[in-house]
Amino acid sequence: MTHSIDLEELAFVATVMERAHRLLDAEEKKLPPRTADGLEGPGSPHQTLLGAGELARGVDDAVRRIALAVGYACAGLHSHALRAAHHAHAAPRSVPGGTDRMARPLSSGTIEALKLVRQVSDFFGEGLREHIDRSLAAPEATWPPADWKQYDEERMKSAASVASAGSVASRLGHHESVTAAPDQ
Repeated sequence: MTHSIDLEELAFVATVMERAHRLLDAEEKKLPPRTADGLEGPGSPHQTLLGAGELARGVDDAVRRIALAVGYACAGLHSHALRAAHHAHAAPRSVPGGTDRMARPLSSGTIEALKLVRQVSDFFGEGLREHIDRSLAAPEATWPPADWKQYDEERMKSAASVASAGSVASRLGHHESVTAAPDQ
């Protein structure tokens, strides 16, 4: 079975993402330089600068992954192009997660950039559109947590419940495969 690469789709998504990158890069450059030790809370100037940088780098990385797939395809390196195209579909790192650090209201350029990414979010898979919507609707920055001890405790509880659910599912899956084996 031969897989094909949709160069038109890749070019369209890359163009939209590059527009978003230019907006985010411009917004990051408008922010004051880093002057803090990083211990400031969510929405502080330092955290806003970090979040803006995360967004800009995440979108830029997505553009680079897409461009790599296009380059391989144009060079006739089909297997490399397929692998790169698969990686290009990964959701952009820290998008929109960088907004969790940023002061509200978000700047108009950041909002416009996130709306551009939202337009092509189906390319990156499920969940990105909803995550962007939640980030745009968030009334305030949420990262880093004010109470790290409470944060760690909540993560441990969450991990334990996921592990417990996985263990139950694993046992059920194993049981089902054992009982299904004689029918095959």
